[in-house]
Amino acid sequence: MLVIIIIAPYVIPVFIQKENVDFSAFRKDIAKFERSLKETTEENKDSFKYKEFDYNNVNRSVAENMLHPFNFNPNNLPAEKWKEMGLSDKQIKIIKNFEAKGGKFFKKEDLKKIYGITESDYTVLEPYISIPDKNKAFDKKEKVIYINDKNTEIIELNSADTTDLKKLKGIGYWYAKKILVWRNKLGGFYKKEQLMEVNGMDSSRYAGFISYVSVNSFLITTININTASFEELKPHPYIGYNIALSIINIRNVHGKFASVSDIKKSALITDKIYEKISPYLTVN
Repeated sequence: MLVIIIIAPYVIPVFIQKENVDFSAFRKDIAKFERSLKETTEENKDSFKYKEFDYNNVNRSVAENMLHPFNFNPNNLPAEKWKEMGLSDKQIKIIKNFEAKGGKFFKKEDLKKIYGITESDYTVLEPYISIPDKNKAFDKKEKVIYINDKNTEIIELNSADTTDLKKLKGIGYWYAKKILVWRNKLGGFYKKEQLMEVNGMDSSRYAGFISYVSVNSFLITTININTASFEELKPHPYIGYNIALSIINIRNVHGKFASVSDIKKSALITDKIYEKISPYLTVN
């Protein structure tokens, strides 16, 4: 018996046939599942293609947080003024070396030719660059308006047309159109100071008429952040691609906003940005 017990494990397998298992059906199921998974991934990629993060615009968001531009002429601008706008010491040194060698800025685009000024930096600074055009010919009507020291009435910016705006000191047809273009992009003005963002506006012209304008903020066109789509938010000059995407994502995760201030949950929305965009947003 002891001998049988010892040799049994070696003898028994000889008399037992191994069963052949067919894995072909199992392999087909795996292949079918993998194809289904790939198709679902491709469909989701296409459906949410517009939500892919734009790293180029991230650079602009960083520049917006670091730079604090005001209306300026880059020619012979003191170093402390560049510093005040948020440029680094290295960037300022390069600009001053450029000027020391006789370099001048003849048009806005010349600034982005400066080594160290990134495309994102230029995009943020460009609306505030004002280089006087000595060759620009103003028509007689504009000259008369500019030298006239008297404004006959207060002009409300959010309801004014070009005829109304041309009554202001220093504002002819060209500037009136620029003001209206910027107003339409924003959805209206909530404070007078936004006029300094108008393309080509300079501080001396601004000072000449600012006492004769008013702002009715109730006329601003607002965007409902609880119902607005990504495509409706993105075009606003103060919002753009990344902030619009961030607002949509927060709404998708947390549900509807109880108040406009809830958008501060986004890391992209600093206090400065919130102050700019909040007048144009509503939750009702």
